Order: sequence, then structure tokens, then C-alpha cells
Amino acid sequence: MKKLYALLVILIIAYVGINVAAENLHLNDSDTNDAAKGNGANAVNASLPSLDSFNKTQINDTTVSYADPSHNMTIYLYKIDNGKTISDIVNGLNQGEYTSNQTITENGETTYYLYKEGPDSYSADIFFNKNKQNYMLTGNNISYENSDYFISHCKSIINSMGSGNSTSGFSRW
Repeated sequence: MKKLYALLVILIIAYVGINVAAENLHLNDSDTNDAAKGNGANAVNASLPSLDSFNKTQINDTTVSYADPSHNMTIYLYKIDNGKTISDIVNGLNQGEYTSNQTITENGETTYYLYKEGPDSYSADIFFNKNKQNYMLTGNNISYENSDYFISHCKSIINSMGSGNSTSGFSRW
């Protein structure tokens, strides 16, 4: 049992360290709150849609999760640093961590898809700006069979956050 607790502590420390290094976890909410107050953006909240088959959970003021147990899939939506443009955030990432990427226009917004592909599944980080606020969608261990399902629901989240032009018709495969 002590080994499980030790493993849990190590995983939590690794998670926090990775997110702090990637500037995705705000240990001090003042930056996020100031940015939200400055441009009229609200915290990630109930104004986001519920997705079919997904359970939506508000984790904190900057994070919402969408979980679909039938597909063993969880999509996280993070409200991220608004002090940089979304392209500067993406260009500031360690591109060596990703195996492929795509930039598309989704509902009138430039959207960056970055993938970490493996033999049976992939992880994705999707960056976009909507209503003058930067966001990141993430999904881990997405099976290739569920790829279109994952991408279509990510697009639904992006499109639900405001008006714009029609979608680009993008499909991962």
C-alpha cells in the first residue's frame, strides 16, 4: 500500500511539474482572473455545451473535463495564459515532443492541432483563441479507431464557444 501512495505522489509531482513547465497550470490564479476581468472573458463554466455521451465536470475556474466512459475518453478544456497570442504559445512549445501538427481554420479561428502519435493511440493538444481568450483542449491515449469521434467532439466544443464562419470540414483521417 505504501508503494501505491508513493507512486501517486510521484505522479502528482510529475503532472504539476510538466504543466508548470508548459505554462498550463496556474498555481496563482491572479493571472487568470486578471486576464478574464481585463477582456470580459468568463471562467470556463456552464455556458459550454453538454456533449452527447460525455459527462461534463467543472474542475476549477480554468478547467472543464468531458468524459465518455464507453469510449474510454476524456477531453480537457483549459483556459490558458492570455498574455501571449495563441501562435506565440504554440511556437514556444518544445516541438520535438510532437510527432505531427496541423493548423486549420475552425469556425473562423486559427486552430493548432499538435499530436504525439504512438503505435496504438495518440495524444492531442489543440490550441485556439475564442472570444479574446486562449484555450487548450487535450486528449490522451486516443485510439485511432476513436479518432474521428474525438476530433468531432473537440470541434463541437470550439464551435459552441461563439459565432464565426462555417467549419472547415477537417477530419483527422
